[in-house]
Amino acid sequence: MSTDSSCRRLLVLFFCTGFAWSIFAKSDPPFPPNDSTLMRMDSAALSITWFKPDIRADMVQYAKNFLGIHYKYGGRAPETGFDCSGLTHFVMKHFDVPVSPCSRTQFGDGRKVDLKAVKPGDLIFFRRSSKSRISHVAMVVANDAEGLFIIHSTSRGVVVDDLMKSNYWRPKMYAAKDVLHRFSDTYARQQLELFATQIRQLQALELDLGLLAKSIRI
Repeated sequence: MSTDSSCRRLLVLFFCTGFAWSIFAKSDPPFPPNDSTLMRMDSAALSITWFKPDIRADMVQYAKNFLGIHYKYGGRAPETGFDCSGLTHFVMKHFDVPVSPCSRTQFGDGRKVDLKAVKPGDLIFFRRSSKSRISHVAMVVANDAEGLFIIHSTSRGVVVDDLMKSNYWRPKMYAAKDVLHRFSDTYARQQLELFATQIRQLQALELDLGLLAKSIRI
């Protein structure tokens, strides 16, 4: 095999592998290796069980991209910095979930949930005292045996804190709201439809990446 031919095949392999990776890198569990049946799926992709789009998990993961961004009063973008409600508004907007950019009015969005039963993606609101107005909002990252973890924009910037171990924030907890319950099913359906479309695009390439890799000789 000529060197030019080998290089061309390598370029095709890298392109196809990168395309496939961009599709499956965020799946959980990961893309099953050596499963040629997946390359033949079209609409059947909508019924597979290992690909489970979860707006809550994806939203939390997206929010973590902004860890370390500095605090900015009134800030609503990573370029300027975030205040507390600016962060939650920006993250939710990315997932087409409409919420107010102000913490006090964000409290009017969604449905109330028990603080002990919050899930990732839920919003927790804080007050400085029992008679004061809402002054802060944070997004739940995890609520399990290890603690109640939140991501929020504070004077320290965007950070993750264990609320149960925070002497400052824990006494100020006021209420929690679920603003995602109306969007979870729609998000899952959209992601599955996108997945099926990408599967068909891979199908159209008519390339078996495994065989192509074995055929390369340099």
